[in-house]
Amino acid sequence: MSGGYLKLALATFVVISGWGLLGILVVDYIAGDLAGLFDTSRQSQAWSLLLLLALSRSSTLRATNLRIGQWLANSLLGAIVGPVLAVVRDVFADAMRSIYISVYLLADVVFCVGTPLLIISASAGWWLLPEVSYVSLLIYSCMISIIFFAGLYSNLVRLLALGYFFGYWLLDQAMLMYPFVAPAVVQQNITLIMTHALDALLPAVGLVLIVYLLARRHGLEMIKAAISVGSGRDSKGVFSREFFSNYLLLGCLVMAIPLITVITHSVIGYINVHMLFVGLGIWGLDRYWQEHVASEPALSSDWRYFLKLSWKH
Repeated sequence: MSGGYLKLALATFVVISGWGLLGILVVDYIAGDLAGLFDTSRQSQAWSLLLLLALSRSSTLRATNLRIGQWLANSLLGAIVGPVLAVVRDVFADAMRSIYISVYLLADVVFCVGTPLLIISASAGWWLLPEVSYVSLLIYSCMISIIFFAGLYSNLVRLLALGYFFGYWLLDQAMLMYPFVAPAVVQQNITLIMTHALDALLPAVGLVLIVYLLARRHGLEMIKAAISVGSGRDSKGVFSREFFSNYLLLGCLVMAIPLITVITHSVIGYINVHMLFVGLGIWGLDRYWQEHVASEPALSSDWRYFLKLSWKH
């Protein structure tokens, strides 16, 4: 019984700490990144968001969060503040839902219409600007096409692509020329990233090794299951295979922790903090209201319909 109370208390502490950490991150982003009142740490923000995302996947913590909400609703404070909070929550939820649907449909039109225009303007830049080469135009067209097909099926990709493009457009010194010179800018960014590719070579090799060991582990489990079904007498051999398999799993976990840390640390250096926070916000809104816009007429659904017809033929 004491173990159950200890587990419940620990889960409650983690849930309350998680909500507190989320509030600190929101204040840190608004006051630090947007208002510029103080310096922020991209590493701390990214790691904290990844931690919160991992905690949100726990069914135990989700159940504990619901239990805490029910306890607050039944308390004296909940009886006093609850009706007011319910009204405020409903008004806020309705406003956010209306904004979400409007932005969703507007982004759908701009994305589906604007993507071919991007390739057309980039092609015009290849003819008119010496900075745009054939290779940069080809890379840019392939990248835009991949983003387009991914955005047809993902609202997150669609909105992030629009936000990144318009943000780059507004920050570029020659704002009106950016759609034409964009292939050269993309090629420069890719070249910059490739110069640091050797730093990620060792973690990549480590990840390949981890995948190999995991495959070995699951392969051994399949062999063990086949042998145990075929003959139930060789218990010593089965035990040795299980023992070796568990050691492989332990080795994978021990190797995965520092490698994931190194890779995440190197990747975070290229993360745009605004895109990270906005992306998580869009993902959260999609979870709540994606089904509300599924029946709305949208260009992306029409594109998907014609793609299915072309694939069938």
